[in-house]
Amino acid sequence: MSSDVATRAFVKAEIEALRVDTRAFVKAEIDAFRTETNARFERIEADVHELKIDVGEIKITMGEMQVTMRQIEVRARNGKLKNPTARIRPIPIFAQGRGPQEPDPTYFPKYANQLYRLRKPQNERDHQMLAYLSTFYDIQQEAADASESGEKVQVDPDRAVELLEEILGLDEDNFIEFRTRAQRFADQGPPAAEKRDRPATGSSGEQPQLHRRRLQTPSDGSTVPFTKTPSRAYDGSPTVPFTETPSRAAPEQLSNIRTVAARPRRPSTTIPDSEETASS
Repeated sequence: MSSDVATRAFVKAEIEALRVDTRAFVKAEIDAFRTETNARFERIEADVHELKIDVGEIKITMGEMQVTMRQIEVRARNGKLKNPTARIRPIPIFAQGRGPQEPDPTYFPKYANQLYRLRKPQNERDHQMLAYLSTFYDIQQEAADASESGEKVQVDPDRAVELLEEILGLDEDNFIEFRTRAQRFADQGPPAAEKRDRPATGSSGEQPQLHRRRLQTPSDGSTVPFTKTPSRAYDGSPTVPFTETPSRAAPEQLSNIRTVAARPRRPSTTIPDSEETASS
């Protein structure tokens, strides 16, 4: 009996040990699977994040390209302006984090005269406009890039207008030439009106009437200017009769004409006068 108890105790201990080992194994496998799954999700999240960054960079690049193309188009149009009172098209810029930006129309010069007037600002409005344009187009940075030190410096109005002219694509020579031509035309004055010769009048004082050339028509009133040559009647001669040009005749008519022309002429018979008297 003591041996049965010992056997049962041994079996129970083995079962408990197996249960502990199984739990530990399952837990370890679950933990390993969880760790691997988390690692995979982290890698996927990293890939998605990189993809988002790439897409954002692509969008930025596309936006910059669109703004660049727009700048080229507007500069080309502004470069063709000659009238100093013609409207100037604003040049857009691409701002990081904000995308394409247009200047405030309140502080943007509408005409070339307004831009070149900023070389010598006359009032507070001109100073505000020049300051806004210098900030919007980063004129100080443009001047710093052109300088040897590379540091931002305060740009004088004359230099600022020169940089703005380059940014907007304007050509001051076109405006100067336009003004020169306008002044030259104004000095010459309007051209004298040309006098036209009046047609001569007849003895009665009436002006002769001019007649248009008209199409001459036949006297019978028909409107056909030409008539066909009348067809000749066939008198039995071997000559080929025709009513129209053979090249325009039908093939059947040509064959009939050839047959008649090829047929030998029958000699004519003359009845004596005596026979005619006898028969009568």
